[in-house]
Amino acid sequence: MAAIPLLIYAPILAVIFYAILGFLFGGYAEKKTYCMVIATHQVMGLRYSSIYEIILISIAVSALGTGILVAIGAVPVVDAYAFLPGAGWFTLLGSFIFGFGMMLGQGCMVGMLWKSGSGYVVNWVELLGLALGSIIFAFPLFNWMNLSYWWKYNGTGNIANGSSLNYVPDILLGIPATAGAAIIGILFFLAILWVSLTLRKRRLASTGKSVASGSKAILNSPYFIGTVFSLAMIASFIFAAGHSFNYLGVTTPVALFSQYLLSPFGLYLGSSGVSKNWYQTIPVISAFSFFILMIIAGSTIFSMARGTFKIRLPSGSASKIGDMSIGFAGGMIIAIGARIAQGCSVGGFWSGLAGLSLFGLVFTIGIILGSIAGYFVYIFLSSAFASRGKKPKAQEKKSKAYSALIEQSAFSVIFGLILVAIGLESISANSKYLIKVASPLITQEGEVMVIAGIIVMVLGLAITIFHYLRDMNRKIAQPNP
Repeated sequence: MAAIPLLIYAPILAVIFYAILGFLFGGYAEKKTYCMVIATHQVMGLRYSSIYEIILISIAVSALGTGILVAIGAVPVVDAYAFLPGAGWFTLLGSFIFGFGMMLGQGCMVGMLWKSGSGYVVNWVELLGLALGSIIFAFPLFNWMNLSYWWKYNGTGNIANGSSLNYVPDILLGIPATAGAAIIGILFFLAILWVSLTLRKRRLASTGKSVASGSKAILNSPYFIGTVFSLAMIASFIFAAGHSFNYLGVTTPVALFSQYLLSPFGLYLGSSGVSKNWYQTIPVISAFSFFILMIIAGSTIFSMARGTFKIRLPSGSASKIGDMSIGFAGGMIIAIGARIAQGCSVGGFWSGLAGLSLFGLVFTIGIILGSIAGYFVYIFLSSAFASRGKKPKAQEKKSKAYSALIEQSAFSVIFGLILVAIGLESISANSKYLIKVASPLITQEGEVMVIAGIIVMVLGLAITIFHYLRDMNRKIAQPNP
């Protein structure tokens, strides 16, 4: 059964919707340090689970929300699974590889983006590794593993992409899928909530703190924060229902930029003698491309406004070169794992469970096991590189305000110009895209990207100059000792 569009709108509105959603999401994710890697390090090393509780609650409420929306008929049943990836051995293998890689890369997909936007150099390197890993996957691995067959095959232990067999409520015998959506949505919610409450109980016991009360405590509660994040998934589920993948996804649009960067030179991943793969079925520039770019932009602008933006080289126990090498390798592993499984920490773990799918359940097992294994390997490699690292030389003290002015101004301008360049190149190079997008639409998308780049530059410079002048005025106003 084909997907049924819930909302009818001009394609450019999807770009604007996901651009705004990504911008706000990136700013809030940076503020709340929403990242599975940080969460796993805290749980494994410190027995502290606040961020993991946020992640779990965002998934739990998302699952409950999508289940209820289908149950009441607000979103057709078919739109809950029509664009979901299938499930099989490749899901478990790929999710394990992804979980392992993200721990080495030092950022899950959301964490990689907002940390890149707020100045973490290791995550810039991780992004480069992701691009290379996508290229490696596109040529030898995709065809060697015959994934195009498995992704379309329904059989024992394997479910094809978009199959109703993947949707747990749809396979409950004797129960209509709409009623099943409510039942499974509630069960998913309660199961994930139970895990979160178990972690919370252990966290409170280990810290010896009691539960805080008051409005401020509520706003800072993992359960409130997780619910806020879930609204992004639920909004996407409603807005894009019937049009395309209506959950949230990050890895695919990030990896597609590998193709985007190569296409002006006439190079197309997966073409020239190899079978058709995902690079040839998804537009290089899409609404989700705007989503991931605006996560970075939102993190940049909001971190600058909060005064938390800073260009940061690795500060762990490993040498800087060693830590970035680990991050680069992690990025490559992430790309390969995500493409095998057809999902990442957002598109597989979060979206898969929010979609009440077998895909999500299998992916969850793999990513958790992979992240645990990756945690120990990262600790080992970090310690090994630490013995080779040199002690940092003492640096001359510079004005904190001046350093922030230079760093933030440069980053705002460079990132803004990148967005402008992507927009202008998109308009002029439409004929070079492997997937043909209607010229009027690609022109509109390019114009929106140019506007977004200009906004990032203007806001970044304005915030930076404001903070600099404020700090200078405070310094002048202070009496000399």
